[in-house]
Formats: sequence, C-alpha cells, structure tokens
Amino acid sequence: MKRFLAFLAVLIAGGLGPAGSAFAQSDFYIRSQYSNGTFTGFHEILTKPKEGYHEARYCDRTFWVSSTTVIWTEEEAAAGRKLIVEENIGSNRRTVCADYADFATLEDLGLKKREVEQIRNRNEPLDMKSSRIRVIRDAFKQFK
Repeated sequence: MKRFLAFLAVLIAGGLGPAGSAFAQSDFYIRSQYSNGTFTGFHEILTKPKEGYHEARYCDRTFWVSSTTVIWTEEEAAAGRKLIVEENIGSNRRTVCADYADFATLEDLGLKKREVEQIRNRNEPLDMKSSRIRVIRDAFKQFK
C-alpha cells in the first residue's frame, strides 16, 4: 500500500509539473499603433520553427514569422504607424523590441529575389492584379 501511495504521489506531482509550466509560457506579437498609442493591429510571431514560417531577427532575438507578417510590418511602417514586438505572459505585456530599424524585411528572410517579387505582387490590392475576369472583360470591350 505504501508503494502504491508513493507511486501515486510521484504520478500526481509529475503530472502537475508540465501543467504548471504551461501557464508560464509566453506568446509574442508584433503590435501596430498610431503615434498616440492607439492600437491598430497585431500579428503573432513564433519562437520555434513551423512549416511555412521563416526565421527572422528582431532586436537580436530569433523568431519565426510568415511572409504575410513581414509585408504587413513594412506596410504599417510606411503608413507611419509605430511597431513593437511584445511578449505576453498571461495578462502582463513586456516590450521586447521597439526599434523598427531592427525589424526583418522580406529581403532578410533568405528568399530568392523572384520569391520576394511574387510575395509583393500577391499582396497588391485586388484591383491592381490581373485576373482572368479582368482579361476577359478587356477582350470584350471592343464589342460594345
């Protein structure tokens, strides 16, 4: 019986350890805000590799980001918004990087020039893209 109770105590203590540490894990986000501090948007960035994500450095820390996130940060900065990388642990937030000069660009992701161009073209406004319907429309303009 004592062995069983000792085994049960070890099992319970071992089971609580990982659950307790899960609460201590933090999430990282790139936040965009107006110059007056008003929140405009965010993208989550990862601390571990994930398929479809690229390694990027923000203020000497390595994260994994999607190309969509990187182009979003470029657009937000071009629009004059302030960008920060912040760590969220529960309800607490801590700024990790507030210097946009240290933010990754598409060119920093190690992509080929052609891939960068494709991503930039894919992100153009819909009315700027050539589409099958637009090509068909233009072909029939002369028949009006």
